Amino acid sequence: MTAAIAAIVKGLGGLGYPAEALLSNYSFADVLSPTGETREVALAAFTQTPPSYRTAAFGVAEAGSGGSDLTLLRALGAPMIFAVAGEHVELWQVHASKPASRIAVATIDTLGDLFARNAEHWSPRAIHRAKAIDTEPLADRQFDFVDTGLLIAIEGEVHVKLDALLRETLASVVDVWGRPAMDARLLFQATFRFLAAKILTDRGHESAANWVGGSVDEVLHGIDLYYGLGTIVPSPRDREQLETVWAGIRAGINFRNISADDLAFVYENTFVTSEARAAFGTHSTPRQMAEHIVRRLELWRNADRVRVYEPFTGAGVLLVAALRQLRSALPLEWNDEERHRFLTARLAGDEIDEFACEVAKLSLILADYPNHNGWDIRQADLFADDRLRTRITTDTFVICNPPFEDFDADDRSSPIAQHDVSKPIAVLEEVIAARPAGIGFVLPSSFIVEKRYRKVRALIESRYTSVEIVEIPDDVFSASRTAASLLIARDPRTAADEPRITIRSSEVTLRDRLQFLKAGVITRSRSLTRWVPDTPSGDLWVPALHEIWSYLSDRPRLGDRLELHRGIEWSGPQTGAWSREPQPGFEPGLHGVNGHRQFQSPHPVWLDCRPESARGGAYKLPWEQKKLIVNGVRLSRYSWRLAASFDADGLVCSQQFIGAWPKEGVSDKHLLALMAVLNGPVANAFATVFTSDQRYRLTMLRDIPLPNHLPPEIAEMAAAYSERLSQAPLTFDGDAALQRLLAEIDGAVLESYALPVRLERELLRFFEGARRPVAHAWEGWPGLEAAPGLSLAETLDGSGERFSGNWVRSVFEPLPQSEADVLRAYIG
Repeated sequence: MTAAIAAIVKGLGGLGYPAEALLSNYSFADVLSPTGETREVALAAFTQTPPSYRTAAFGVAEAGSGGSDLTLLRALGAPMIFAVAGEHVELWQVHASKPASRIAVATIDTLGDLFARNAEHWSPRAIHRAKAIDTEPLADRQFDFVDTGLLIAIEGEVHVKLDALLRETLASVVDVWGRPAMDARLLFQATFRFLAAKILTDRGHESAANWVGGSVDEVLHGIDLYYGLGTIVPSPRDREQLETVWAGIRAGINFRNISADDLAFVYENTFVTSEARAAFGTHSTPRQMAEHIVRRLELWRNADRVRVYEPFTGAGVLLVAALRQLRSALPLEWNDEERHRFLTARLAGDEIDEFACEVAKLSLILADYPNHNGWDIRQADLFADDRLRTRITTDTFVICNPPFEDFDADDRSSPIAQHDVSKPIAVLEEVIAARPAGIGFVLPSSFIVEKRYRKVRALIESRYTSVEIVEIPDDVFSASRTAASLLIARDPRTAADEPRITIRSSEVTLRDRLQFLKAGVITRSRSLTRWVPDTPSGDLWVPALHEIWSYLSDRPRLGDRLELHRGIEWSGPQTGAWSREPQPGFEPGLHGVNGHRQFQSPHPVWLDCRPESARGGAYKLPWEQKKLIVNGVRLSRYSWRLAASFDADGLVCSQQFIGAWPKEGVSDKHLLALMAVLNGPVANAFATVFTSDQRYRLTMLRDIPLPNHLPPEIAEMAAAYSERLSQAPLTFDGDAALQRLLAEIDGAVLESYALPVRLERELLRFFEGARRPVAHAWEGWPGLEAAPGLSLAETLDGSGERFSGNWVRSVFEPLPQSEADVLRAYIG
């Protein structure tokens, strides 16, 4: 050890870093490089043991004459690196997405002063808390030393590298359909033992001497002895396949610097195959969902009293997330065994399936390296008795991903089923009745607004003072395309509290789905604090663009002008309900929404309008009259979801469409203007914000706000645009002209709403990156960035050019000096 490094060790020891957290010649996998190659630093300092990128505080690199590329050391996870060259020491800050920046220069003689000046912010506790982004924020100055984006980047790449390693290893023992060529349970159990052996070996644990020969039998026996799991004995054929699995894991990236809970997350996600989930009843919660729930429950605030319980544990992902957060809040001076005793006494779960219980226990064991078992995961049928309520105390936080379906007829005698036929509602009501300290649930997306959840939402409103709901898009679950919502409620209301509630509504848009899954990125959040009425309303969602809806709350509604009805339903198969050729009893109409665009209907087919074929009375509606035709199911998962067209041909529609007939006093021109409104930003945003599934509710459409007055030129513009659309084929120039015409229609419609420019711009931003259902290219509204203070209509009519340059000086001329002096004296 050089004199400079010895001085750094002395300085770190003076800040409180224990000797066992200062590791010389520390090697680690560079997960941020394409191959995950191994790198090394002369010294690494950690805020606590076991060491990992999450707890790395400082690195020390010996620089050559040309210096070292410290960016290559980012995967260590240390926010700062000392570069040592002889007696010269430089301190560099490591960043997530840019080269390291030098923040201090010292010599051996002045290092002591450098440590003394920064003692408050370089201590193990300060850096640990600054890196533990799941806990409370620190003062701004402390974050100056830590680029939290680095931790997120490393975490994301760790999961990618581990997942790739495990999938490549698994590929050798599965068929082309992903089915294991051996017993799935044995493969899962053996894989846990291989991963445990790999991490114990890479970290130099003394127990690794038990499998020094590296054979499968030695590993299985050695890990069984270490964790007391019970022996598994594979057949000769299975042992041969497991040799391949062990060889792949053993040769993979170095696990030494990887956080064990990352390994637990990836183990569960990768190796519990869809076949195993189906066979053994396990289900999984995406890691970032689990992380967000436990982070927002703020378990760290009273860590010494907190208990966490996960009913319907499944693979235990929520419990692993809770373990990570609670562990980061514990005193740094505690050793591994003290942390283990604390955590096993406070984390518990129940699950009906025996295999899922084993999955959860093994995941928690991995996450709690290097400790042994002791986890309270029990096999139990939570629908059979009152066990769910008896497991909960007033100090308990309940985290849960319950079954989403309704109770079967055979299950409705269950005590919990007496609450509601819906399993998530029934479980939620049973949990709330036990008055836990907080709840974090994964729920169906319909929880946000549907009436069937109003009672339980009102119950939450009456019991808790802080509630967050997160809207999650489709395609987040690995085995399902179901959209979801997250419910996080904490801070139970006491008798002494004012009846106030703070509501936070967060969204993950489809565009940010991958960013959420990788780094937990939330697209946007809104919050407000309000009084709770004597009879709670159950309104726990602050809708997107809520200021706009509040501003438009006194405007007329679409239902005041139009009569809306869903199209025809048929009692028989859909294939016989339409034809491309005329048939007796069939009428021209629209069957499917494919090809339906704004201002333009798809090519009509022939629909069965015979009374004996229909279900309901929609076939009796006045389809022969002029009307608007609107899609009844969403056209996109993005923000442009509505398309309205004008029909003067008497087309009949299927239930995939909604017919909108003018009420008394609504002229043809007014109907054309209403078509422009339905195709515009306000109506599309409203339909997106207030619809939680694919099919539109008529009540929602009737509530779309309208302008107080629609100028007649809007109808003329809509007619001109529709006429231009019919002139096929479109040319490039015609395409550009149509974009301009459509933007002008939007501008005129928005002008009639008279929104403040700030709110109008917020509305237009809501559509950024969304594809519009029109018959030509759509690249958005032109000129908005060049004139941020103008409305869309003003931007399009050339007002932006009038306000270019130094227009402020020409409009607001300066006061004469004498008047300015008088005004200054008056103001003081």
